This record gives sequence, C-alpha cells and structure tokens, in this order.
Amino acid sequence: MGRFTDSLLGRLRKPSKPESDAKGDALDKVLDVAKKRWRRADEFDRQNRKDAYEDLDFLETPGAQWPERERQLREAEGRPCLEFNRLPTTIAQITGDIRQMRPAIKVVPVDSRGDPETADVIAGMVRYVENRSDAASAYFSAADQQVGAGIGHWKVITEYGSDSTFEQEIRIVGIPDGVGVRWDPDAVLPTREDAKFCFVPVDMSRDVYEETYPDHPAAEIGDTDLTRSGMTEWAGADMVRIAEYYTKTPVEKTLALMPDGEILDLTDGGDEDHAEKLDLIAQAKATGAQVRIEKRPGHRVERYVISANAVLDGPTEIPGRFIPVVPVVGVEMTIGKRRARRGVIRFAKDSQRAYNYTRSTHTEVVALQPKAPFLGTEKMFKGYEEIWDTANSTNHPFLVYNSDPASPTARPERSQPPVASSGLAELSREAAEDMKAVTGVYDASLGARSNETSGKAIQARQREGDVGSFVYIVNFSRSIRHTGSIVVGMIPHVYDTARTLRIVGEDGKVDLVQINQVAGLADDGQPLDKVQNDVTVGAYDVAMEMGPSYTTRREAALDGMIQLVQAAPQLAPLVLDLLAKAQDWPMADKIAKRIRTMLPPQIQAQEAQESGEAPPPPMPPSPEQQAAMAQQERQQQLEAGRLQVDMEKLAVEREKIHAEMAKIQAEADRLVAEAQTAAVQPGAPAADPRLDAITAAVAQLSEVVSMIMEEMSAAAPPPEPPAPPAEPEGPPMALPTDLVEPPPGGFFIDPGALGQPAPEMMGQPA
Repeated sequence: MGRFTDSLLGRLRKPSKPESDAKGDALDKVLDVAKKRWRRADEFDRQNRKDAYEDLDFLETPGAQWPERERQLREAEGRPCLEFNRLPTTIAQITGDIRQMRPAIKVVPVDSRGDPETADVIAGMVRYVENRSDAASAYFSAADQQVGAGIGHWKVITEYGSDSTFEQEIRIVGIPDGVGVRWDPDAVLPTREDAKFCFVPVDMSRDVYEETYPDHPAAEIGDTDLTRSGMTEWAGADMVRIAEYYTKTPVEKTLALMPDGEILDLTDGGDEDHAEKLDLIAQAKATGAQVRIEKRPGHRVERYVISANAVLDGPTEIPGRFIPVVPVVGVEMTIGKRRARRGVIRFAKDSQRAYNYTRSTHTEVVALQPKAPFLGTEKMFKGYEEIWDTANSTNHPFLVYNSDPASPTARPERSQPPVASSGLAELSREAAEDMKAVTGVYDASLGARSNETSGKAIQARQREGDVGSFVYIVNFSRSIRHTGSIVVGMIPHVYDTARTLRIVGEDGKVDLVQINQVAGLADDGQPLDKVQNDVTVGAYDVAMEMGPSYTTRREAALDGMIQLVQAAPQLAPLVLDLLAKAQDWPMADKIAKRIRTMLPPQIQAQEAQESGEAPPPPMPPSPEQQAAMAQQERQQQLEAGRLQVDMEKLAVEREKIHAEMAKIQAEADRLVAEAQTAAVQPGAPAADPRLDAITAAVAQLSEVVSMIMEEMSAAAPPPEPPAPPAEPEGPPMALPTDLVEPPPGGFFIDPGALGQPAPEMMGQPA
C-alpha cells in the first residue's frame, strides 16, 4: 500500500518551457475549442432562439401582433390596426401560480458522515443564500421567460462578502437574456447537468469593453476569422460580445478513505502539496489501521471569459461538480434530431391575430363609418347649406328646409344608421375562445364569475386551469432543486472556516448559528476532535417539497385549527399555544410561549424532549388545589383525633377490667390461702369442696376476661398515619423511640391499645 501511495502522490509538475509561454499556448487552445463549440451549439438551437425572440416581441412590442405587410397596407388606407393583447393576463396567471407554489429545498444526509442536524443547518444556509441574493427576483424573471418564450436562466456565483474580508459568499443572480444561453447539444437532461460546456453571452458597447479590457483589442467588423468561426454577431459598429464560457472536464481523482470515514482528496499536486494529509495517512498506518486509496472518475468545472479573439479571464475553478448555470424549460420535445421548445405564446399567436383583426374591423364598421346622412331634394336644402352641413356634428335647436313644389308633402329624412355586423361579433367570440383553448387558461382561472357559489366549487374550477399549465410549475421546481444541489455542493468549499451565519428558517425567521466550531474542551484542556455543525464533511442530497408557500400553509393550518376547536371545544386548552403561534400578529410567538406554560406537565415534558431542552420545573399547585389539599389534610387530622379519643376510652375500660380482675384474683387468692391454712392445723375439719369450685370459677372467669380483651384489641385497628403533603418543604419529622409522659391536659396512648400487651400485664399470670 505504501508503494502504491508513493506512486500516486509523488508526481511533481515539471514544466518543460517557461510558464508564461505554456499558459499562452493553453489559452489559445482553449479559445480554439471554445469557437468550435460555439459554432456547434449556436447552429443546433438557432431555430428555437429565433422563435423564442419572436414570441417575446409578439408579447411585449407594440405593433408586433400584426404581420408587417398587412399593417402597412391598412395604415396606407387609413384603416385601424388595433391590438387587444390578452396574452399578458394569461401568462400572469401561470407565473402567479409559480410565485405562490414556490418549492421548498430540503437537505438530507446520504452517507455515514452526514448528520441530520447539520443537514438542517445546511438547508438554512441555502435559504440564507437565497435571502441575501434576492433570489426570488432571479427565479421569477426566468419564470416569465420560461412561460412566455420556453426557456429562462439564472446562475450561481461566488463573491467576497465585502471589500475588507477574505470570506466568500454564494450568490444567485439572474441572466437577463435567458434565451441566448448556448448549451452543449449532447446534453439531454432538462437541467443540462450532463452538459460539458455552456456559453452565457453578454453584449456591451465598445467604449465599455475598451475600458474594462484595455489589453485585449476588440474584433473588428468583417474580420475573416469571425466569418470562418461563425461568430459574426460578436462584433458590431458600436457593440462587442463577450461570453462566460463554462467547461466540465473529466478528471481522475485520487481519494483516501481514512479509518474514521473521512475522505481525503489527493488528486492534484505532489507530496509537498499534501504533506498534512500524507502525515495523517502515515499515522493511521502506524497504528495498524487500514487506509483505502483508490482512483475515482470525477469532473473539474472551470470558468473563462472570452471574446471573439482572446481569453479575457480564467481559468477559474468552480467548486462543486455542476456547471453553475440553471435553465428553466417550458415545454420541450425531441423530434428526430431536432429539439423543439416553446412557451404559452407560440400556439396562441394565430388566435390573438384573429381577435385583433375582427375587433379592428368591427370598430372600423361601427365607429369609423360616417354618420347616417339626411336624404332630400336639392331645393329643400338650397340657402341653408351651412346648417345642414353641420347637422351631424352640431346640436341645432331646429333645422330649416324649403318645401319642394314637386313634392309638397316631402321633407328631409335621415337614412338607416349603420348596423354592427353579427358575423364579426361572433368571429371575435370564437377567436377569444380559441385563445383559451390553446393556452388552457379559462375564465374561471382568471377570476371571472360563473354559476359556482361555494368556495370549494370555485377552487375546483380554478384548478382545472392550473392542471393545463402544471408542466411549467413542475419544470420550475426541478430547476430550483438543481439550484439547491449546486449550492449544497459549493458550501463545503466556500464556507470552510469557522464563522457565524444568520440562517433562515422555513418560516422566514432568522437565527444565528455557528458552523465549523470546535465543540469545547476536554478534561485536560485540549480541544475536542468533534466539530459542531461541520459543513465540510459528509455527503448531502437535496429533496423537494412541492406545495404552497409557508404563508399559505400557515393560513390553512390556522383555519383547520379554528375548525377543530369549534368542533371540539374541550381540546382548546391543549392547542391554544399552537393557535396563537399560527396568528399573523406582532409578538404572536411570545403569546404562544406564555400560553405554553399553562399546558399540562406531561405535554410540556414531551415538547421539551422533542426540542432537546431541559424539562420544565414542576408547577406550584393552584389556589384551588392548595385549598383541596388543606381540606383533605384537616379531614385526616379530625379522623385521627376521633380514633385517638376512642382508643383512649378503650384503654380506660381495659384499666377498669384489669383492676376488677386484680380484686377478684386477690380475693380468690386470700380464700385459697385461708383454706389451706385451716386444713393444715391439727383438729381442723376436712377441706371444703367448695374451694375447688371457687378456684375453677376464678380461672374460668380469667379466661373469659382475656378473650374479651383480645376481641377488643382486634376490633380497634391502629390509626393510619396521615398522607404526606404533595410538596414537602423540609426534612421529615423524626418519630420518638421512647415513651414519655404526656404534657398536662394531653392523652397517654397505651401500647396495649396498638395491639401490644400493657406493661403491667407483662409477666403476670392469666
């Protein structure tokens, strides 16, 4: 493995001739290849560009909706050439849907070194790039060209954050002439990510060119080299064309897979260029770990700025693996070897021309015809010619005429006025309907009222028009996804230092986040190896979420929550914080946070666990809960007091019984003692048999009394200790271990009352 590594990494570049000459030869070769590629790309897509420019002229240029020959004839005859342009409204309907349904970029890890939390940070960085770039203006400008002419473009560039920093930023900018971009004819994917080259031409005045590039004279008109290379449009009397020329060249990459999963790029340079990386490989091998070094096919993307006769700038290596130019295509179809592309205007031209023609003719027939004249004999108007000449333009109080002797009863009369042509009106309506059928956008989609009354029915009719134009929305979202892939591929190279960024959340809120930061210090004070939010490692992919914008989804969620609370009012306390957060008020978030503190503890703990925060402290009991707890404690104390009084009464009764038993036992003992004394005296009579009966009766009575005492003890269970308070404020009170005398007025609890024998009963006979 070591020799293989040396053979791969020990190559030193040794120029065989002066560096300036080698660079000049290389740039000449680049320019020659660029001219050939331009000629091929320009020829392949020429018809599509010609049709696209005509479509845009038809849409925006006054007078372009009339054929030139027809317009000249009508103007020569003094006939109107009116334009009733209905296409901008149709295009605005489609581009309005695009503006409302802007896709959201999601980032997901695709290898073991990718981190889901870092993926969320990268997604926020993509939105941060869009926000600082005002990417929406670039997106929607390209969408207008996409829907109108069939194609639009924007690009991704890198720039320094300011004039006084070394840190670069990523920026998304528009391409004004999106139709004029030339792509590799062999690229077949809609995003052109498989293209090997791309040209972005820019036309500037000769004065500006000479000020910008004084060391490179511009090509002159009629240059034979321009004619031979098919670049005659690159030089004009007052105009010079330059172009950004992007190339994507296959390269063979040398990659090293470290034991911890890190991948080191050892492609370019020699040992001195990768000294640090080679040290890491050597250290890993010294520990016995396996380092996998292999070659992989890859690409190098470079940017040049060229004119017709020189390379003005470059090469500049572009980070990532994609050419940073993004096309957004309308409807594209491959017909044999030809690729046809169009927008909404292409097939609506004839119906728009027919509409203009019929409306112009209708206007000419009705409004521009002379007003109906008066009919009469010559003698009727003789002498009053001035009055009758102005009869159609002046409101005379009366009209005077002469009576004609040849027709004494006749008088001047107005002829029948011109009548609007029903055929022209019908033709205008048919042309308008043809325009709707061709574009797929009908009156309901444009907001016209119909017989629908409910909101759902109106939305259903509007969606019918959206379906016909959904191809533009899908292609637009695909281009946004490709833009996200380009930005994500650039982030590890551009944002490769520790810095703090203001990332943008999906809801538009800005948060500060630190990237590429060491997580902290170990116990010995040394930096930890783990880097927080390290965007320079791992592989990430971009996923799309199609649908309405965040604002639209928030409004829909708010409506849904309101309907849920109205249907189930008992759920209101559980979702009131979410309902407040979805509002569009100032300080709605603060109101939601305050309401969240009133949620049940289990919901607060769940929210804290999902957000990775510490669980909230236990809430103090409410006044109602405190009152209930105090009432329960008082009830338990009263029950314990009653039980203690009962136990004391029982103890007194037991004392009385013990006293009576003691008396009976003492009397019995006395009688037995006297009887025994009399029996042992000489001359005494025989023992009285009643003594035995008395002794047996006393013993039997003692047993009965013992049984009664046991039953009394079993019938009086020991009192249960009161329940501990919910929130003890101090250490528990220690229980006494020795019995002490009660204070004056207090009660003494006999241990016998707790199911134990009394002290005076222990050791005495039953």
